[in-house]
Amino acid sequence: MSNTPLAKYSKSKNTEYEEYSASKILRNLIEFSINDSANKISIKIERNGLSLIEIKNNGNGLSSKDLAESVENNSVTFNNNQNIFLNLSKISNLEIISKEKDKTRGSLLKITNDKIQPIKECYADIGTKISLKDIFYNDNEKRTNPENFIEDDIKNTIFNYALAFPNINFLAKLNNTSIINTPIEDKFSKDKIISRISKVFDNKIAKSLIKEQLETEKIKIKIYYSNKKQVSKKKNNQYIIVNNKPARFLEIKRAFNDIYRKSFEVDGYPSFFIFLNYNENLVDRKKVEKMTKGLILKSFSLIKPAISQCPVVESLPFDFSANFPTVATNSSESNPFMSVIFPKPNLLNVGRSRIPIVFETLEKVLAFSSPCKCASGAAPTPKESMTISKHLPI
Repeated sequence: MSNTPLAKYSKSKNTEYEEYSASKILRNLIEFSINDSANKISIKIERNGLSLIEIKNNGNGLSSKDLAESVENNSVTFNNNQNIFLNLSKISNLEIISKEKDKTRGSLLKITNDKIQPIKECYADIGTKISLKDIFYNDNEKRTNPENFIEDDIKNTIFNYALAFPNINFLAKLNNTSIINTPIEDKFSKDKIISRISKVFDNKIAKSLIKEQLETEKIKIKIYYSNKKQVSKKKNNQYIIVNNKPARFLEIKRAFNDIYRKSFEVDGYPSFFIFLNYNENLVDRKKVEKMTKGLILKSFSLIKPAISQCPVVESLPFDFSANFPTVATNSSESNPFMSVIFPKPNLLNVGRSRIPIVFETLEKVLAFSSPCKCASGAAPTPKESMTISKHLPI
């Protein structure tokens, strides 16, 4: 293939110019890597994408024929039937190096200044490396628009996919600073999502999370949200993932924040991670929003009364006896104790009162209404007469 003007391939309706930003470009390239069966994705971004967006994966790789076809109008090989490489080559200087798993040599495709250069053989690692340089070099208005190169949007895009795909190793450098390095989660991990959250963000957030699983016949929801001690002044660390893909669903975000703040009477905003699964061909997006908000509201309406009913008595002597239904506990020690009674702090803890459950789970729930670090007991129904009380050291 001799140097060919890109205009030759630019007349089809399939390749009409799209509005791109650095985060949207990144989203396309990450999804290409995932679709190519990669389990390791490395990302490098300079000047928030203005100078460079580079993504390297260890997927199946592309042949020289695949590369040639990827910049043709009739290509539907990639990413939701869009020939993304052709589209991206219109707004940047594009270089793709790829090697299939059973080949000894790779292939190099370059598109520079709107011209497709001949594909060459080259040394390459298995997989594909895609480099976009000088984004919008041919459109000064878009190049100088800061809305196209927002650092937080880039970070959130990367974090979103890292959360959605715990079986993929993500590494990313943004403006010469490492922002993520998440190894593939252990298949024996108790909860891969919690483990991944601790690596993407930090252990403090991960340890504060309360987990809920809700479902109807049409939709399944898994929610992880922070306790009252981990609220923030800003809406940080709020992610919604639908069928393993990041999604906006602003109405669900807004509803969750409103319900949480009203339920627990806080001014700040929680961290939350919502995973939705449903058949997008059968269930309308608006219905999903409505059903999700309904399930969240129902869940919080059950949790709030239970938490708000928790009687708390501080600095108790060893011979203390409470004036409400309780199981009396005496101690020979003279240290003060705290007595906590609660009916049903979390839907997942109903009927559980084993000490390991207390330490690992219930302390997170009690943080909403109590300074107590530990407590024991969870009754099957939210009635004080059915609660269990334990005295534990403060």
